[in-house]
Amino acid sequence: MADEVGLVVCQSFSCNISRCVRLSCALALVSGTTYVLYKYIKKSTEFSRNDFKETAPFIRQVLFFPDKKIACKSFLSGVNCSRSICPYAHEDTSLSKLIKTIMKAKSTLDVCVFTINCHELANAVVELHKKGVVVRILTDDEQMGSSGSQIQKFREQGIRVRHDLSSFFMHHKFVIIDNCLIANGSFNWTRQAVTGNRENVVITNEAQIVKAFSEEFEKLWIEYDPASRS
Repeated sequence: MADEVGLVVCQSFSCNISRCVRLSCALALVSGTTYVLYKYIKKSTEFSRNDFKETAPFIRQVLFFPDKKIACKSFLSGVNCSRSICPYAHEDTSLSKLIKTIMKAKSTLDVCVFTINCHELANAVVELHKKGVVVRILTDDEQMGSSGSQIQKFREQGIRVRHDLSSFFMHHKFVIIDNCLIANGSFNWTRQAVTGNRENVVITNEAQIVKAFSEEFEKLWIEYDPASRS
């Protein structure tokens, strides 16, 4: 009888030990899995942070016109004005901010604007072209011959220009800088728009918006190709 009791006790003890071993293994497995998961999440988080640091800062800026004065050419160039009395603005204006945005272009500048007769903006475009930036311009056919139009100046400098041939307007007013930044709004590139009209320009590098405008430009660039009309 005592032997049978001892056998039962031993079996019960063995079962408890076996359960403890299985439980310990399970806990170890869970702990190991948790640690691996923690390391993965930590690594992923660090990777995302590194990516975030390497990503260009988000840009969203709104400009309103009219300006009280045209920005001084010397001020725009970053040099001291030699005039004792200068009739132009020597502080940042909406026009000067737009020109500074355009001058950020390093490789490409795509201009799609209804009418262009503002000398300050035209000079910025020509300067970028001379620096080796690839410039393309889309405009409205009826506005090319309007008073003060800068289109002939662009062509004389070797800048490629295309236009519509329609009774309707090519009425866009946007510019794309390096395919990563756009400026778009109601603003035509005219002196009247700079110092007279109520106008707006939104500047952003939001990828989806830039992509949409880039696709529109490419579509029109192909559509307005003179070779496709013959």
